[in-house]
Amino acid sequence: MILNSETFREYYAILNPNSKKMVLGVMLSAIGSGMTLSFLLVYLHDLRGFTNTFGGFLLSFGAAVALTVGGPVGTLIDHVGPKKVLIVGIMTSSLGTFGWAFVQTHRDAILVMIVQSIGGAFLWPPMNVMLTRLTPVRDRQKIFGLNFMLLNLGLGIGGLVASAIITEGSLKTFQIMYLVDTLSYLLFLWVVLLIRTPLVGKYIPEAHEPKSGSYKEIWQNKQIVLLSVSGLILLIFGYAGLQAGLPIYATQYLGLSPKWLGVMYGVNTLSIVLLQPAVLRRLDRESKYKALIAVGIFWSLSWGVVGISPLLPLLAAGLMICLSQIVFAFGEMIWSPTMPALANELSPEHIRGRTNALIGLQWGVSGVLGPAITGPMLGAGLESAWIFTMLIGALLPLPLFLRLRKMALPNTNAL
Repeated sequence: MILNSETFREYYAILNPNSKKMVLGVMLSAIGSGMTLSFLLVYLHDLRGFTNTFGGFLLSFGAAVALTVGGPVGTLIDHVGPKKVLIVGIMTSSLGTFGWAFVQTHRDAILVMIVQSIGGAFLWPPMNVMLTRLTPVRDRQKIFGLNFMLLNLGLGIGGLVASAIITEGSLKTFQIMYLVDTLSYLLFLWVVLLIRTPLVGKYIPEAHEPKSGSYKEIWQNKQIVLLSVSGLILLIFGYAGLQAGLPIYATQYLGLSPKWLGVMYGVNTLSIVLLQPAVLRRLDRESKYKALIAVGIFWSLSWGVVGISPLLPLLAAGLMICLSQIVFAFGEMIWSPTMPALANELSPEHIRGRTNALIGLQWGVSGVLGPAITGPMLGAGLESAWIFTMLIGALLPLPLFLRLRKMALPNTNAL
């Protein structure tokens, strides 16, 4: 069932006053992010004169910065609570976004990337912990799915607005986008400050629970470790490859206008907004382990569709890229509610912050390795080989997900 008034009421019913504020803030911030998400490499190359090689380095460098910060973020969440950590993340991210509007030199770009990457590392782990604590166990997969749907609604709105206002070669229009994105973070901050409940503060253990935790406990949990490793591989050849390479592939190899990027991501996000309820209904009947296997299959298929695009006329190639993002969206609609719900299901409360930080490190590591693979291959003119690498890579974690499912069989209904 696609999104309609009935399904909207169904998923709205699982929200309480605090979780309503949380998902609203995410959507408001996403509108700004949607205006800039797919344009950074194009902006740096076309308007600031940086090479694609430097752009790929910059993405990898930013991911490396986030990677170094990720571990301490998890510890901080467990020590002071997720709300305080999230506030720091929002403020730092807004400062970094503001900086992109005015970068002129390589040094400027590196400094701005450092600030924004630190802010980004402080965002998703505390957000996931807050949503987990604010939601009963039975509704957590739904709340993560709903949050992802609203996130993409915001991204889609932002992407379509950006495609309408961007003028090719106009620095001013790009600067306006980054300033609007900065404002959207401040709106998110305002909403988060309105969330007032002990659930988003420091966790107070029950009498029978450990008083403190460590990353050692996580490394001893083989399921969490395997989930992290398999998810990392999937992200390298999924999101990381998509964000680092598809904008360049579409505009510089296929010759599409930058406006197509807004349309492409708009189609992706619209698919998620309309179809996420139907996917969530199906996920209710499937194990989380089978769901993760399906993600790899969908993402591999999406790269196959991208690979067909050079064989077609320009307009048809653009439409084929859009189709690839619809296929990719099905994987996203499964991944986003399933991965955080499963990770939090496997984690005890006293190390929940560290668990979410470890899962969050998937994005940091994949953000380093994805551009490191994509940048040199596209720079060397190996576009077809790059597509094939992404297609095969998305299938690599499937045996690991099968192993994870086998490990869970004695304790869960994983069939």
